Amino acid sequence: MSDSFQIALRGNGSGAIRARIRLWLLAAFATGALPGAAAAQDAAKYEVTGFRDARFGMSEPEVRAVITKTLGVKAPDLTAAVNPIEGTNVLTAKVGSLEPGPGPARVAYIFGYGSKKLIQVNVIWGEDAAQPADSIIAAGTRLQRYFSEFAWRKDTTRAGIPVGDNTVVLFAGEDEKKGAVRLIVDGVKYQAMREGNPTTSPEPKGPPKLVINYIADRDNPDIAKIERGKF
Repeated sequence: MSDSFQIALRGNGSGAIRARIRLWLLAAFATGALPGAAAAQDAAKYEVTGFRDARFGMSEPEVRAVITKTLGVKAPDLTAAVNPIEGTNVLTAKVGSLEPGPGPARVAYIFGYGSKKLIQVNVIWGEDAAQPADSIIAAGTRLQRYFSEFAWRKDTTRAGIPVGDNTVVLFAGEDEKKGAVRLIVDGVKYQAMREGNPTTSPEPKGPPKLVINYIADRDNPDIAKIERGKF
């Protein structure tokens, strides 16, 4: 692959952090896989089962009990809504801090359209309080290193892949069953070399965000669908 890739951080962030991130992303994007992935062959396998004690297949009352216990969020502070497109129920918890991300975080627990059981968890930093891009990228790098220390289904790990003007997949991996994890940074400016010519993404329109998706069934999510032949 001839493309190379790097994040250009906004502001006057640490040069050392910037250099480490640049070197890692250049290597990752050049190969389409994670640096050091071969070393993970003997590592423990990662199985995507949910987020912390909230396990896929739990009912909403069960997840509510887990949230109040593990995240310290009071039951009245949890909010519930319906996704009108996917037909899923979304239970949201906001926490003041959640390592390793900077500042407050939002955790969204998604329950399937048919099963009404937990099918996905999204963890998001940077929504309620804007954080410096350096802090968001540093947290993303720590999480990428954490996930890359595990073994994943062969040839499914990816890193440093632009998927939008200001959006980059820092890590993606699939387990040996149906689960998947995606680590995404949004709202960042990056540079790419395409056919020997440098290109720069547009200035972000919003603050940087860091997102983790924990997915129970990557191929057949439990969402509302229109049956074939209906229209």
